[in-house]
Amino acid sequence: MSFPRFLPSLFLTACLSAALQAAEPQPFELGEVVITADAETGADAMASRIRADDIRKFERKDLSEALRLSPGVITNNNGPRNEAGAYVRGFDLRQTPIFIDGIPVYVPYDGYVDLQRFTTADVADIKVSKGFSSATYGANTLGGAINIVTRKPQKAFEGDLLGGWMQQGGYQSALNAGFRNEHWYLQLGGSFLSQHSYPMSKSFAPTPNENGGNRDNAYRQDWRVSAKIGYMPNKTDEYALGYILQRGEKGNPVYAGTLPPAQQPRRYWQWPEWDKQTVYFIGHTQINKSSYIKERLYFDRFINSLFAYNNGNYNTQNPPAGFQSYYDDYTLGGSLELGTKLTGENTLKAALHGKFDRHKEHNAGAPYYTFEDVTSSFGLEDTHQFTSRFSVTAGASYDRRSVIEAVDTNTGSPLGGKTFSALNPQIGFFYKLPEHGTFHLTVARKSRFPTIKDRYSYRLGAAVPNPDLQPEHAIHYDFGYDGDLTKKLSIHASLFAAMVDNTIQTVANVTPGVFQLQNVGKSQNLGTELGFTYKPCSAIELGTNYTYLDRKNISQPNVKLIDTPKHALFAWTDIRPVEWLSLIPSAEYNSSRFSLSSGAGVGAYALLNLKIAIRLPGQTTLSFGAHNLCDRNYAITEGYYLAGRTLYANVQVKF
Repeated sequence: MSFPRFLPSLFLTACLSAALQAAEPQPFELGEVVITADAETGADAMASRIRADDIRKFERKDLSEALRLSPGVITNNNGPRNEAGAYVRGFDLRQTPIFIDGIPVYVPYDGYVDLQRFTTADVADIKVSKGFSSATYGANTLGGAINIVTRKPQKAFEGDLLGGWMQQGGYQSALNAGFRNEHWYLQLGGSFLSQHSYPMSKSFAPTPNENGGNRDNAYRQDWRVSAKIGYMPNKTDEYALGYILQRGEKGNPVYAGTLPPAQQPRRYWQWPEWDKQTVYFIGHTQINKSSYIKERLYFDRFINSLFAYNNGNYNTQNPPAGFQSYYDDYTLGGSLELGTKLTGENTLKAALHGKFDRHKEHNAGAPYYTFEDVTSSFGLEDTHQFTSRFSVTAGASYDRRSVIEAVDTNTGSPLGGKTFSALNPQIGFFYKLPEHGTFHLTVARKSRFPTIKDRYSYRLGAAVPNPDLQPEHAIHYDFGYDGDLTKKLSIHASLFAAMVDNTIQTVANVTPGVFQLQNVGKSQNLGTELGFTYKPCSAIELGTNYTYLDRKNISQPNVKLIDTPKHALFAWTDIRPVEWLSLIPSAEYNSSRFSLSSGAGVGAYALLNLKIAIRLPGQTTLSFGAHNLCDRNYAITEGYYLAGRTLYANVQVKF
């Protein structure tokens, strides 16, 4: 039984509670990527921010769950790989990469990361930039950028402790502790999350590969430790060295739908390793009153293994369906950013990025294959404050990628190197209302280089590689408003459009039964985001985020664009009838979506969640509740059904 494993965390938390004092987690400023110094009146007001308090309020234990709190973000589950992803206004994680403290952490081979592997216990802030994003991020921000900002201590000693239990053998624990004096600080964090399975809805009808009850082969285990040491020699300069270690393993639930195997293969897969290790240095040196230089250096390593079996007993691995696949990837890179105030109203930034990616793969008993890319980017960004209310930000980046080494994995023959390049200009206009929010109007051209997998993978015999793939391009238009209308009401509203050229998409039957990725597509993403938070009195707060997204494949209308519903809604209320009690009901709605480009998909669903939080003495909070309270049987990828009603209980102490 897993519940007793939760008890030590609960007991330790309760024992510490009486002696500890609260402190809210604050973001690590060096890890932020900003366009203007004033995030409330300029371009940075556009970015959606997910605060640590909101992550904890809605019990979002990993990054895939946390990102659903941002308008314009739709999470998906690549069921055949049990891999959580996200779409930002219709752009996936290859096109909207993940950063931690401004350091790119996406996987070199395919550009994705599995968002479920990133726990949120040490997160202070998540910034989601959509379309118009800082030119100082570097290459491949076709749809924007997602930057996870970690914590930085503000007091001599602060932190929090978390313990929790979930149904079906699930438990979590986390500890964050920060230490600081005049010139030094140290931030430490650790988290552990494990679940044997998840309960399926009682409405699920058994199929040959899933009998209901507890979802088969749905286990997960993730732990993460982080450390950051910083030195502040004076009031303007700061230097920090960070380290993050992640270890993960997961099962891959088998397809439980009704499509034939030719359309949805039955994969008996397990992932013994999904491990990441990141070391980085960030420094900020003030050259004079007007100018600064910011340095980033990083090394990120990804170790991954996939074991494919022939049956649901997971005891034979006969090829071709059975195999053991191993990845050993790393990224080595850095950037240099220079900023200066040319006048009292004008700020200029320039950034130079360099990044080396190596992917090394092999199946057990087969040769090793190595792929290497070098990516560079030079960005300029200028912000001019014409009046106290009106500013303009203009910028551009020039990105370049060179193939250093590539190989045909069928023949073992080396492939010639290629070079890709892209120019990405953008401009934004910002007007702040007196004592209220900011209007924005932006236009941005962005690009994304094809990944190693896009160019060279045979995809288990289902595809023909295409080394000549060219970058995708998109032109983004965005008009909106962000900020307070009154002291009680905050509004986010946006109308957006993106016109995508050179879209990389599947072309079926280039030879009988085999597809190829080609630059054949033109597509468009049109939509709107609406959100508000309203606090009519101290006892009630409510909010909602709504996204409408219409994606069209202009070049091939019969090829469906997948994983994005037209309508997505998240709404919540925080009711505090007494000071020590919070009742937090929330609801999520997604309309239908396609899961396969051929047209198969899933229907609409609505989920109701409920959390009850009790604030105890000593800054201790006890919370319990249920996700999917009505036990809805639903999926976001056809045939890969997700959890039914799931109960949980957590206790957190802040100090």
